[in-house]
Amino acid sequence: MNGSEMFGAYIGSNIVAVVLLLAAFRWPRFVRWIFLVSFLAAGLFNAATAISQPEAYLMYAEWTPVPRYRDFILGSFSQNTTAFVLAIALGQLFVGLLLAIPKRVPLALGVLGGGVFLAAIAPLGYGSGFPFSLIAIAALLVMYPRVAVSSEPAAETMIAIGTPAREA
Repeated sequence: MNGSEMFGAYIGSNIVAVVLLLAAFRWPRFVRWIFLVSFLAAGLFNAATAISQPEAYLMYAEWTPVPRYRDFILGSFSQNTTAFVLAIALGQLFVGLLLAIPKRVPLALGVLGGGVFLAAIAPLGYGSGFPFSLIAIAALLVMYPRVAVSSEPAAETMIAIGTPAREA
């Protein structure tokens, strides 16, 4: 990717993140589906790329402003790129699957996993579209309470449908 393509992707990703954050207030289910599809697609893309072109991930070393990240990418990561990226891809797929379940616990785990992933790529700087990932984390956090459905029926509902109360 050349400089102007990278700049376009950088600007575009941050615009998308801001739109997702704003949309999370009004259309949280839509935002959940965007994240769900994005994590699934990223997982599939990263798995395929890790197998076919693992060296593509080494370019992130030149964009990160964090020396420890650069050292890691050029060190251990460069020696085991396919294994590292396949593990990341598996995590992305798992996050996408968890986001597909609108129950409180699975969705919370998906939001947590997505947030951890997005926080972990933030130090990649320009290469990860920073501050895209931080804005995306905010969108996940705004979306979660508006979408999560309790898997436990409320006490009022149980009483209303005639479920006998447990005796102490």
